Amino acid sequence: MRKNSAGREVVVFSTGGTIGMHAGPDGGVAPDHGFREIARRVREHVSEAQLRFVDWADAPSPYMTPERMWRLSRDVQAALENEDAAGAVVLHGTDVMEETAYLLDLAVASDKPVVFTGSMRAMDELGYDGLRNLVNAVACCRELPLGVGAVIQMSDRLYAAAEAVKVHSVAIGAFDAPGFGPIGAMAGNVLQLKRRPERDRVFTPDTPVFDVDLVVLCPGMDARHIECSMERGAAGLVVQGFGAGNVPPSVVDALHALVRDNVPVVLTSRCIQGGVWPIYGYRGGAAGLQRHGLILGGGLPGQKARIKLMLALGESRDMDSV
Repeated sequence: MRKNSAGREVVVFSTGGTIGMHAGPDGGVAPDHGFREIARRVREHVSEAQLRFVDWADAPSPYMTPERMWRLSRDVQAALENEDAAGAVVLHGTDVMEETAYLLDLAVASDKPVVFTGSMRAMDELGYDGLRNLVNAVACCRELPLGVGAVIQMSDRLYAAAEAVKVHSVAIGAFDAPGFGPIGAMAGNVLQLKRRPERDRVFTPDTPVFDVDLVVLCPGMDARHIECSMERGAAGLVVQGFGAGNVPPSVVDALHALVRDNVPVVLTSRCIQGGVWPIYGYRGGAAGLQRHGLILGGGLPGQKARIKLMLALGESRDMDSV
């Protein structure tokens, strides 16, 4: 692994999330410009690295869109081009953190680390985890070797962006990487890196094609949602099937029709481990769907396959290239 011999400055982008929220008068947690407070507090705990804060946004995680993820990737890329930058930390809400981190893993060409973090508890809750996560993220940014791509650091554990999944809605240890595990962990204030993840190639579109749908299939569903995508002219479709990538027979004709119209369709599985394999040859099985031109999504969950398809379509609309 190449040691991170870049500059000393860590650029911290705040996009919002629970890490900067307080409880309001009604008891509900909401954005409250807490970024300024945590920026002040973290300086009391970080002395080795020079910090530069970018107040990029103050929005809850569900307000993030692929278009905003892409803009963030361009801003992070620009920041890392500065020779003084050692890497970037992105403060982000946890609900869709895995998708934003994955887009930056695929789209930021710099080999300097990009570390995502956030918190599961608001700033005025007992056991607030945001400050510790941010301090650890800055340490990771300084210690990670070049070329690891984007990672997620939460609750003292470090996960590759391509592998990380939010597996619990409210627990402090909300993230995991089923089938992979963390790539490292914090021991005190020192990063212990266990392995280096396999980073995908970097996509370089002028802009992604954002009009990609995700349809989650359930037993007995018909093809109306897939037909809706066809009728409105979606540029691509990701289908989340069952098991090794199998779907109800009621949707097969609609999927074949999309492929005939040169609309790329990526097949994923709702299983958190194992991924898609062309095992079954019955109508609706992944083997038959692959023969008809569907793209097997491997181990990617549907939400990440959608991000990757947006970037691929931004590079080329040619079906073979996609």
